[in-house]
Amino acid sequence: MGTTQRRHPEGKNDQQWTLYTDGASSKEGSDAGLILTSPTGEEITYALRFDFYTSNNEAEYEALLAGLRLAVKMEAERIVALTNSCLAANQVTGEFETKDKRMEKYVKAVQRIKSSLKSFAIKQIPRGSNRRADALSKLASTCFGHLSKEVLMEVLKVRSIDERQLDYLFTTRPSWMTSIIDYLQHGILPNDHGDA
Repeated sequence: MGTTQRRHPEGKNDQQWTLYTDGASSKEGSDAGLILTSPTGEEITYALRFDFYTSNNEAEYEALLAGLRLAVKMEAERIVALTNSCLAANQVTGEFETKDKRMEKYVKAVQRIKSSLKSFAIKQIPRGSNRRADALSKLASTCFGHLSKEVLMEVLKVRSIDERQLDYLFTTRPSWMTSIIDYLQHGILPNDHGDA
C-alpha cells in the first residue's frame, strides 16, 4: 500500500467527523445509506446498492466500510460512527464475540481502517435516531433515478472484504469524488459551470 497519506496541521481534518450508516437486505436486493458530516457541518449523503447478496448484518458492515472509505478519502482523522446495528457496533468494539467467518472478515476490515486513524469510535443508536441514513437505504432499493443530485450513488460490485477492494482505500487516481473532495477540503469548484 505504498501511498503516503497527507497529514495536515491541526484544523478541520483533526476534528471529529460523524458517520451515520444503515444497511438492509430484502427480497428486492441489498442496499445501504450513509451520511458523513464534517466538523464544520457539511454533509455528504450516499446511497449504495449491492450487486451481490448480503444478509442484513453484512449490509450494515458494507455501509460502515463504505462510509469509512469515504471519510479516509476526505482525510478525516477522527471519526465517530453511529449505526443502529447492535451486532456491528458490539463486534467492532469487542463486546460481542465474532463466530462467523464472514463477520470476522468484516471486523478485520474495519480494524484495518481504524488503525490508520487518530481516533475512532462506533456507537449503536436507536433506529429512530438514524432515520435519514435508513431513508437513503430505502431509496437505493427503489430506483437510483429518483434520488436528488445532492445524493451520491454507487453500485458496489464486490464485497468490501474481498482482497481487490483493499487497494481502493489508498488509490491516488482521480475518481468521481475528486471534485467533491477538492470543494469540501479547499473550496475549489470545477471549471465547468454545470459541474460546479
